[in-house]
Formats: sequence, C-alpha cells, structure tokens
Amino acid sequence: MAAELTINETTPVAKGTVIFEKGDELTCVALVLKGRVAVRSSGILVTLGSGNFLGICDVLRGEHSFTYVAGDGVTVYPLPVNDVSRVKKLIEGKAQYRGLLVTSQNFLIRDLNKAFKKLQSTVHEMREFLIASYATYQKEAQDSGVIPQEVPSLARLEAEIIEDPKLPSGVNYYLEAASVEVEAQRAFLGAKSLIAFRHYMEQCELFPPLIDGCRIYGEWVFKFFRSLIMDEKNLFTFVTRTALDIKKSGQKNERLSALVDELIAKIDEVETVLIETVGTDPKLNRTHMQALYMALLSDDIHAEVEIDEQDLSVLNGSLTQIIEYSGVDEEVGKNFRDSLDAFMRLTDKFGRTKEAMAVRKKVTEPFFIVYEAAVKRSFNDPKPPLAVKLFLTYGYASEELLTEEDLRTLISLPDIGAGQLDCHIYTMAEWLKEIYEGRKLPSKDEFDEDYEEHVRKDHAKDKRAFDTAMSDANAKLHFEVDNLFKYADRLINGNISTFIPVLCSEGILTTLSTAAVTGAAINAAVRKVEKIDYSIFFREIRSFYEEIDLNNFTNIDRFTPDFILFPVCGGGCQMWQDIEGKVKTTHARILMPTLSENGIDGMVLRMMAHFRWEKCRTDMGANWNNYRYPSLTSEYTDYLQFYKKNSELSPEKKEKVKAQLTQAGNRHRDVFTKDYTDWILKEAVGAMRLNKVSRDILFTYCPISQEISAGLVTQTSYADAAKRHTMEQKKLEKNLTNVMHKFTKNGVDIPPEIEKTRKFLLEA
Repeated sequence: MAAELTINETTPVAKGTVIFEKGDELTCVALVLKGRVAVRSSGILVTLGSGNFLGICDVLRGEHSFTYVAGDGVTVYPLPVNDVSRVKKLIEGKAQYRGLLVTSQNFLIRDLNKAFKKLQSTVHEMREFLIASYATYQKEAQDSGVIPQEVPSLARLEAEIIEDPKLPSGVNYYLEAASVEVEAQRAFLGAKSLIAFRHYMEQCELFPPLIDGCRIYGEWVFKFFRSLIMDEKNLFTFVTRTALDIKKSGQKNERLSALVDELIAKIDEVETVLIETVGTDPKLNRTHMQALYMALLSDDIHAEVEIDEQDLSVLNGSLTQIIEYSGVDEEVGKNFRDSLDAFMRLTDKFGRTKEAMAVRKKVTEPFFIVYEAAVKRSFNDPKPPLAVKLFLTYGYASEELLTEEDLRTLISLPDIGAGQLDCHIYTMAEWLKEIYEGRKLPSKDEFDEDYEEHVRKDHAKDKRAFDTAMSDANAKLHFEVDNLFKYADRLINGNISTFIPVLCSEGILTTLSTAAVTGAAINAAVRKVEKIDYSIFFREIRSFYEEIDLNNFTNIDRFTPDFILFPVCGGGCQMWQDIEGKVKTTHARILMPTLSENGIDGMVLRMMAHFRWEKCRTDMGANWNNYRYPSLTSEYTDYLQFYKKNSELSPEKKEKVKAQLTQAGNRHRDVFTKDYTDWILKEAVGAMRLNKVSRDILFTYCPISQEISAGLVTQTSYADAAKRHTMEQKKLEKNLTNVMHKFTKNGVDIPPEIEKTRKFLLEA
C-alpha cells in the first residue's frame, strides 16, 4: 500500500504504508512530524523518528535509495523538493529547516555507520567461527571413526578473501557532528544558509558508499547463514547427524555435542542480525533443525527424526543430470560445469569486478547451447527428470546454488498454464516447441528483422536453398534461441551488468513463493485493463461482399497477445512485437519472467500501454507520427513536440510535461505509458491526473467502456473528448446499419464477422 501525499499539508500515514519506494523517481521529500519510520535498502534496516527528512539524501540522484515504511501513528509533512536548487531554496528561505535538514542527515549517517560496523564485525566473526567449527567437526568425526561430510561452501571458504569496503574520511566528521548536542547543532547550522548547504552537499556524497558497504556485508552475512543452516548441505545438519550416528554406535563425543549447541546459538544470533540490521527475514524453517536436536537430546538412542518434507535427493547432481540429458558434446558440457563451478567459488557472485563479470559471461555462453539441446530432446519426452524440467522452466542448474527452502519452494510452485486462459501463456520450452513444429513463426531479432528476411539475405539467389531453410525446423529453433531467447533473457532479468541465466538464491531479490508468474495471474491482470480499455485488442479487417456489391468494409476482430515466460528471475518485461510476421491480424508477443521481482498487475499494465503504442505504429505505417493523419501516436507525438506553444496548457502543466520528457529521456512512448497508466488506474475512476490535451487523445483512441465512462462524461473535463468520441461512433454505427440493411434487403444472411463488429460498437 502506497501513501497518498499532499504537498505542503500535514499528512497522517497508516502503519505499514510505503511512503517512498526504493528506485522510484524522487518527486518530493517529507518531514516526519510524529511517529517512527522504517528505512530499508539492500542489506540495511534503520529507523528514523520525528524531525527527520525522508528522501532528502537522494535529491542529487533523482531516485530513492531507500524504501520508507510507516510505523504506528506516523504524520509527515511533504515538501515540493525534487532537485538541488529546491533544496537550496528551502535552506535559504526557512532558517528553521537548516538545522533540521542537516542534523537529520547526520543521524542517518550515524545509524548507517552503526549498521555498517555491526555487519562488518558479524561477517569477520562468522568467517572465523565457521572455519573453526568446520575444522572441529572434521577432526571430531574422524577421531570417532566417522567419515565427515563435506560442506561445499565451507570447503571453499578458507580460500575466499573478504575485501572490506572503504568509507570516505568525511564519515568520521559527520559522526562527530552527530554527537554534538542537538540544539547546538541546529543553532550553528541555522545561522547561515551557506554553511548548512555546504554540509548538506558533502553529506549526500557519503550515502552511496555507506549503503553499498552495508549491502556487501549483508550479502556476506546471508551467504554464511546459508552455509550454516539453510543450504541443503549445511554445517548444522551434518554436525548433528554425525553426533547422532556416534551416539547410536554407543560412543559419546562431548565436544561434538557442545558444537551443536554453539551452532544453534550462532544461528539464533545471526538470524537476529539478518532481521534487525540487514532487514531480511530468512524465513528459517526450524522443524528439521529442532527434530534433529531433540533426537540428539533424547535418552532413546534409537530415536528417529520424523520430518514430513519432500525428498530432495532426486535433485542431487542436478548439473550432471542436465548436461547428460542434453547430450551436448563433452567440451560444451565441461565448459558449462567448469564455468558454473567458478561462479560458485566467487566471493561476490553478483559483483561488478572484471573477474566476476568474466565468470558470469563464461556461464552464459554454454548455458544456451545446453538449453537448446535439452529443450529439443524434451519435445518428445512427456516426463523429463525434475532437474531438467526446472532447468527449462526457471533456469535452475544446480542444487548448490539454491537454499533448501528455495529448492522446496521451487518444486512446489503452481502450474504456470493452469485455468481458463484467454491470452495464451507459454513457458520458453513450450514456445520453442511451437516454433520447432511450425505452429508459430520465429520472432524478429533485435534489429527488427524476421526469419524470412534473415534467410533471404543468405540465399537471395538460390530459391531451392531458400525454400529448404524456410522449412528447416532446427534452423528456426536455433534462430529463436539465438535472437530472441539469448538476447532478451538479459532484458527480462533486468540486471544488465550482473546478469547470469542460471537461478541462484543470492540473486533472488524476492520470495520465491510470491514470485511465481502464472497464466491465471497474467490473464486476470489483462482483464482488469480490458474491462476499462475495451477496444485494446480489436483490429480492423478489410472485407469485401460481392453479394451486396460492397467492395470495401471495415470489420473488427479481437486478437489477444501471446505471453512468453523466460526461465529467469527478474523485474523486466518487453513488448517484443505487436504482430506475427507482417500480418496485422495476428497475436502480439510479450515477454515476461517466470519468477517476477515486481507485481504482475503493474508489469502487464505497462505492456498494454506499449502494445497500444506499437499497434498504432504498425497500423499507420510511415505516417505513424504525421499529424496530417490523425492517430494515437501522431497526435501524442505532436502534443509532446509542441507542448510549449499549446495554449490549452497552463505554465504549470507545461512544466510537468517538460519533467515527464526529461524523466523519459525524451522517449514519447514512455511518456505515453505513464499517462496510460494514470488513464487506467486514476482517470477511469474519476481521479483526474492528466492535462486536457493528453486526456482528449486518450479518450479518443483508448476509449473507456460504456459501463465505466457513463459517470465521467457528465464532468466538464471529459465533455469535449466525449463529444468527439460520440460523433465518431455514430458515424460508424450509421455505416454499419446501412450495410446490414443491404444484406436484409437482398435476402442474404448477415455474416458473423459483421455481427461481431456490431457487438463491439454497442459496447463502445
């Protein structure tokens, strides 16, 4: 739930409400008047109370570094500050804000530094503890005549080096400043605006390294916690099971039993750090842990550990299973195995160092070769091994890359295509089968070139070779993998610089159980949009009826998009193409991840906006931005190009349009997408967010269904647009009535496509 903030007005905020979201554009800041606010970022959780400014530290960046969540009884005062000039104006104009603003920054720096130091000490203490505990386990097991189990992540730990992030020297200055009595700080800073502004600018430079340092240490803590208890092969499980085995053999190893208690204490301690300092709840399932511990404490040496959990042993050696199933040659298989092993050994798997980037690239290259071979074999295999199925659907490659909890969640996710689906939903494996078996044409590549154009370039003068290539299933499959899957997988993941195609718990920034994308969820989101924008999927079809001497009539038919789900976890999505080949009366192709870090409704709404835009561009051809040929894209382009001269826009509205264009990098489609989102979510319920010009265009080309628009057209703001839309509809209805009369007059049954068109116009 997001907060509704009113600028320059005291605003109460309900508990649990998000005041600002990390990554969102910074449009204003807010002063906390009452209550406490949780401040979260990657690897950090702190709390701010009254007298603190929310978002002020990110004005220079233009987007929020933190997510701010209200606690009990929070009241804030939003201020129209979204760039450094407004901060300066605020400091110069109101002396009382100077001290508040800079001391607020001081306290946040202090809290972040405190968390940084806490995480730093936790990381180094955990490393020493794990290395020592692992060594103790191995020694005690061997001394008791038991072969110790290997914990892969800990076996590599001693060779790993923790590179401590360095903080700027300026941090110490502002830590000292934060320790000065508050009233003294505010009196000094409030005296001169120049002093306050200089402090503010220096403070803003300190937040990125503090935040990044906390993120790095937070990732280390979580990584160590996985080795301790969450991985399938974790230290606690092996130590406790070994102690149980020794006990059942009639021996007693006090040191090993004591080590179990030490591990439990460390698990409790680090779980608290993850929740309270890192801000990440590992959602540790203690059932297994407690069952093992109780069995160890029991006087019955034959006590059994009873745990009702699905057996994960079928996933042991998943990478080997996948490579063997694919049947790739030995060199490719070895490259995939070696590169993935190198990735597992990385200290920071998603770091931006040259080493980490090179390793991820080496994993990426053989991944798609193995995938293509495995998916091709699966076309004739109704029941591939579970590891292969997870590989094809989610990009899963190894049980060592996921926590046990993530593994259990992954194998229990719902069927992607279950339920009554209006839009077709395909996993990547299902989509590639459609291509291979000829039911779908290969997609366009990144340069908007389709398969036929690609083949024609290679065989321009050899018709036989051209025909052979056009019917070559293997060539079409490879084209789709090479030009759609391989290229767009990175875009759908959304993390371009840290992308890797395999699923890894350390790269999952959400909870798997809530991340699963299903056909039912996509279709539900699509229906929400279509209920408002009822004409979005209808395309015009030119028809000819000789029986009534009619040579040119426009019918309407509905073509919903196909959704292709990529085997990746991410937050990206793409409107890849709005038609198949060059035929307008076909289905669009929209790309989404099988595991989404973002809400499905928001992703689908954004894709519907992109679809609206691209559909119009295709329909209009070369005239898509020519105002002499009225259309959605041409009128929007004209509006955005010449908004400064538009007499229908006030100076304030013009400034807003300018800000929209700047934010969108002057990309007109992105501005339209934001307006379309407001059109569906806000304007359709009477909450006006658009200016008159954009509202008129949207009402004309993305009309709201009668059921919803009935209560809007009486409002003055909608009157002109509604009048224009009504006139156009009456022309269409009159034309249709005349055509239907001709059929009746000539004793000819009215064709079903005309009945469909009539039904469409009645809903308009």
